[in-house]
Amino acid sequence: MSDLTTRGVAATPEPEHKRAGTLVHAFAAVSAFALIGMLADIWQMVFLAVPLFAVVMMMLGSLRANGSWDRVSTLAIGAYCGGLGVLVLWSILTASGDSELWGLPMSMGVIFYLIWPYTAVGAGLLYAFVFDRTIDEKHLAGAAG
Repeated sequence: MSDLTTRGVAATPEPEHKRAGTLVHAFAAVSAFALIGMLADIWQMVFLAVPLFAVVMMMLGSLRANGSWDRVSTLAIGAYCGGLGVLVLWSILTASGDSELWGLPMSMGVIFYLIWPYTAVGAGLLYAFVFDRTIDEKHLAGAAG
């Protein structure tokens, strides 16, 4: 018997964390995918893992304590990671070409001029947006008081 029930206070049941467990398994699958790419020396697999890691980690970070997601935050994460995926694919598909983007080979130009600013600015803004929508203010107020 727990300490809470012996003092006459009923313990609240822990919520099911099936979504969190699924995301942890997805993280392990993406890690295995990237590891196979590393061991087989296929850089494209490792590079493709980047947007997959982003979506899994951002979804895990936006998961509320009760196991739910905010619909708007989920759509924003999906849109952001979809855009990142398109940029990563563009970089991979242009890796063997001779075209240039502002003085750099196309694949490096996409990384340097598009992916880098997209992630440096966009990820922080997305984090702030998701955190603002998913924070449980009542729970934090109760814990602080």
